[in-house]
Amino acid sequence: MDEATAVDKGAVFFEDLEEGSKAPVRSLTLTRTDLVRYAGASHDFNPMHHDDERARAAGMKSVFGHGMLSAGVLATALTDLVGIGNLRSYKVRFTTQAWLGDELRTDITVRGKNEETGLVELDCQLVNQDGAAVVTGSAVAAPRRRS
Repeated sequence: MDEATAVDKGAVFFEDLEEGSKAPVRSLTLTRTDLVRYAGASHDFNPMHHDDERARAAGMKSVFGHGMLSAGVLATALTDLVGIGNLRSYKVRFTTQAWLGDELRTDITVRGKNEETGLVELDCQLVNQDGAAVVTGSAVAAPRRRS
């Protein structure tokens, strides 16, 4: 098998990660189409995510993104970094809504790494254009090694 298979192409090696290093940023400008596509894929048709009138009646300024959509954007950035199948744990906390038009950006930092186990601890968050965290979390991964 090639060293960089289609599954983990672009993922870094354990040896390339250093404490304090940052992952490449993944960004998404949240659109109504994103909400519709996610609702269809997840079967989460809560009107807060597609019906402006019902969302406003509930006290919201408009419809907003599914929390798990935001968590998924962050998880994709994590697997882009460490490779698909290499996450060992992923924990998130939802801190605020993602609104239509928000520019969402990932922020992933290597908190630590263990040479013996080959595990890497990561702090991660998804922030909006104002720098407010939409999702905060942590992950543990076992990226591939060179040897």
